[in-house]
Amino acid sequence: MASVAINLADAFLINTPPNGEHLYIAIAQTSESKYLFVNVTTRRSSSETACILLPGSDVPSFIVHESVIAYRFAREMDATELANLITVGSPIPKESCSTTVLAKIQQGGLVSRQLKNKYKTALKAFLEIS
Repeated sequence: MASVAINLADAFLINTPPNGEHLYIAIAQTSESKYLFVNVTTRRSSSETACILLPGSDVPSFIVHESVIAYRFAREMDATELANLITVGSPIPKESCSTTVLAKIQQGGLVSRQLKNKYKTALKAFLEIS
C-alpha cells in the first residue's frame, strides 16, 4: 500500500512495535502532507486525564470502556508513513469521530502536560490560536 487518504477525525489501527496495535486519531494537519495523530487507550490510574472519552452515541464504537487520549504517544505522519503502519486487515479508516469529539480531543491537547511542545505549537497553529 503506497498511501491512504487522511481526513481529520479518522481513526486508524496501527502497528506500534514492540507493543502491538493501537488506535490513533488524526487531529490536525501540521503541513501540506503531514498530520498529528494521538493515541486512544484504556484509562488507568496513572493516565493523563486531559481528554476522557466514555462509550456512547457520540464516540466511535471502538470505545467500549472509559478511555483517554495518551498525548505523550502523539506522532506526526504523512499518508505513506501511515499506510506502512496500518494493521493488516483493518478497515481504512477504522472509524471516524464526530466533530464534537474531535474538538474535545484538540482542546485536551492544548492543556495536556504530556503533548510535546512542537506538537502543541502545531496544534495551536492549525486551530489558529496565538
